Amino acid sequence: MGIRSRKTFLRPVPHRQYVFTVPRMLRPIFLRRRGLLGELCHIVERLLIAAYSGAGVEGRPGLILFVQTFGDLLTFNPHIHALAADGAFRSDGVFVVLPAIPVKLLEQGFRSEVLKLLLAESAIGERLSASVLAWRHSGFSVHNGVRVPAGDTEGRKKLAQYMLRAPLSLEKMTYDAKTGMVIYRSHMHKGLKRNFQLMPGAQWLEMLCRHIPDRFEHLVRYVGWYSTRCRGERARAAASAVAVQATEDGQVVAARARSAWARLIHKVYEVDPLECPKCGAPMQVIALIDDVEVIRRILEHLGCWAPREVQRNQRAPPRNGKGPKSPARELTYHPVPDIA
Repeated sequence: MGIRSRKTFLRPVPHRQYVFTVPRMLRPIFLRRRGLLGELCHIVERLLIAAYSGAGVEGRPGLILFVQTFGDLLTFNPHIHALAADGAFRSDGVFVVLPAIPVKLLEQGFRSEVLKLLLAESAIGERLSASVLAWRHSGFSVHNGVRVPAGDTEGRKKLAQYMLRAPLSLEKMTYDAKTGMVIYRSHMHKGLKRNFQLMPGAQWLEMLCRHIPDRFEHLVRYVGWYSTRCRGERARAAASAVAVQATEDGQVVAARARSAWARLIHKVYEVDPLECPKCGAPMQVIALIDDVEVIRRILEHLGCWAPREVQRNQRAPPRNGKGPKSPARELTYHPVPDIA
């Protein structure tokens, strides 16, 4: 799957697509001021959250919003796709299925909020805003007819891929190098009343450049149960639960035994060096002994003293104090703190 969101955290619950479209006469405003596309997302987010909250269920919706600026023939057509879990998630993670939000309710709210935005941004005048509000068919539209059942994993994947698709398909485009013309075939365009575009290559590139987002412009936004914050809270809660369960089952090495050397030995050899091989109890490092006589007495007591024989061609060290003496080595006792 193309994006992390669809693959890792789309829950196996019913999902619905909402499409919010602005009228043709207002679209050039968003072409000149692409920053307003993000404000369109905020408007859609507020409308959907308010609609789900009005259903009387204590929970959060799961929404992913996609900004699209293109139509079938690469014309500039800014609209917002919303991939919405068809209900609300309660705080305990239980999903409550809710009926579809009426499109007329969303359409009226969308029209009103967009006109308020454009007025506040001085993109339109009050006269035009009042006229559009008075029109019976204002050009604002909302569609919610596409729904994917809970068990349709492939359907959710295809729907998300559709929302993330590129502005054009190379399979539909043909370039004639002799004439420098581009022909692009797609579905029938209602406004142009044709299913193709035919134009010089430079004009085609100019049309394509309209859909390049600005720097740092977000085209995908995650809201509610699918937001980064909510997913982080769930991940931390799950990690804490796993840690507590592992501690109760005795499957976690004690914190002090996670020193660098013990951890690396355990990682490589899959053996805890601080676990007694006889009784399985945790061992403790008491001291570091480098006194030869002390080491010999300990090993003799354990029956493990086995000094290597001196080779014949090597002279044994003098036992009576005569002969050359090697430099004396100072042996010390170094107490070691308890790290078990």
